[in-house]
Amino acid sequence: MEKCPHEGDAKTCATCDLAKQEQKSAEDLALCRTLQQIRHKILVMSGKGGVGKSSVAVALALALARRGYRVGLMDVDIHGPNVLRMLGLKEAFDLQHAQFQLPPELFHRLKVISVEAVMRNREIAVIWRGPLKHQLIRQFLTDIQWGELDYLVIDAPPGTGDEPMSVAQTIPGAKALIVTTPQEISLADVRKSLNFCQKVNLEILGLVENMSGYACPHCGQEVPLFKKGGGQKTAQAYKVPLVGSLPFDPGMVEAADDGRLLELTEENSPFFRALKPMVNYLVQVLPPGPAPTREPGVWKFAVPLDDGHPAARLADARDFAFLTVKEGRLVAQETRPAPAPEEGALPVWLEEQGVTHLLTRSLGDKARELLQKKGIEVVSDLPEAEPATLVSQYLAAHPQPAG
Repeated sequence: MEKCPHEGDAKTCATCDLAKQEQKSAEDLALCRTLQQIRHKILVMSGKGGVGKSSVAVALALALARRGYRVGLMDVDIHGPNVLRMLGLKEAFDLQHAQFQLPPELFHRLKVISVEAVMRNREIAVIWRGPLKHQLIRQFLTDIQWGELDYLVIDAPPGTGDEPMSVAQTIPGAKALIVTTPQEISLADVRKSLNFCQKVNLEILGLVENMSGYACPHCGQEVPLFKKGGGQKTAQAYKVPLVGSLPFDPGMVEAADDGRLLELTEENSPFFRALKPMVNYLVQVLPPGPAPTREPGVWKFAVPLDDGHPAARLADARDFAFLTVKEGRLVAQETRPAPAPEEGALPVWLEEQGVTHLLTRSLGDKARELLQKKGIEVVSDLPEAEPATLVSQYLAAHPQPAG
């Protein structure tokens, strides 16, 4: 190991190259741990402003969460953040876990973060250069406890500047969804976005043509506000799919202005009804991760850890060791970050991991009851020992049945 040249002087070492390298290494590790838990990352971008990109991003996140998927919505439009305002979200209920006061059916399914969440005055302009914006995006990913997500929807600012570049560099596997409107001036800028994606090797999910028409409130006939078919022509020219054509919906505009987007659904919004085929397509090409099931004849042990050692209490667990036993032999072992500490969430999460046994040093009666209802056998009051040792001791006393 490299030795610090300042011999532990705290004031000097805070800025020395070795300290910076160690800090960067820790940040990179935290970033990797976060991204490993997110199955699909969707970057919603546009070539120019005013095409309804943020409306599409927010509506997409809502639609996915309402289908029961675990969704994160990250607003990286640093200079013009609108996501929280559209949803009518004020102060965070739990900022560390990106939790706001959402309706019960969405509270455990949708997490939201924006620069506005950490601003004392939302009316103050954010005047930052590229490095600061890049660092904030990294902090959104490392400091926020996202937990396991099926989809992370990222609302980027218009154009091909710092924020989309940071996402492309920071989030391997991110895929772009490019929003446009039918008129030629917008399509010209979209072609630049397509070119940007190609240059930075950002996979393109497809184009979304927003404001593609307007249903007359008197006769119901669709009226093209700008043009018709421009998005389709561009998609064909660049050999990317046109994944959706969304109408101009005055109700959507009014709800976004008033912070009432949570009230809109497929039943009361033409925009959300038109969004449904697009969501169907995205779920098909980006399938959510299936919850692991319990394989017959296989035991999966979970051991709560704190700093790499068995946690004194289940509530102290920062990670979980998972050990898989088949035919009486340990065949696999891995460590995964613990989920967000929400009431009743841990038993559900452990069930999703396919856990059959929980080995812990201590556990309350209520938690034990919830875990047993999920079919998880609980063994508590165990000594502090390595997870593999605890499993071996359990198997010595309770041999696994053959076959």
